[in-house]
Amino acid sequence: MKILARVLLASFLILSQGPLSAAAKDKHPSLPTLVMNAKTIYVENHTTAAELKNTAFTELAKWGRFQVVDSPEKADIVLQLSNGNYVKFVPGGEDSPAAAAKPGKQDWVGADGAVPPGSTRVSLIDPKSGSSLWSDVRKTDSPKAATHMLDGLREAFDQKEKGH
Repeated sequence: MKILARVLLASFLILSQGPLSAAAKDKHPSLPTLVMNAKTIYVENHTTAAELKNTAFTELAKWGRFQVVDSPEKADIVLQLSNGNYVKFVPGGEDSPAAAAKPGKQDWVGADGAVPPGSTRVSLIDPKSGSSLWSDVRKTDSPKAATHMLDGLREAFDQKEKGH
């Protein structure tokens, strides 16, 4: 009887690990339909390194999935690069935009969060609502490391396409 109980317990534990390991491997949520259907992308650099924007352009061109456009108004999605080291001018006074901020329109709040030194947060933003659709943090402390900043996004696309 004790052996049967141990076998059943072991079987249960092994079977219950399957979904947990799959969930652990999928550390990013699935890409929304808006992202999967996007054709145009605007790159916005909120880092202190101009070369990161150039690297993003180069990597997007190599990938060939999106057409890069020159304004967020022309884009289906916005690729935002951030590391928490940018400064945004906010006019003072009681009637300033900061005093009357509207939810969802505050320069894409929530896409920045804490970013470790030497890394960059790569976020996809809905330009119409300002909401964050997907994000990943990648090491970008060297030119070689920076060329991999879009790897997480490419992997998310591959994973979503394999799922269909």
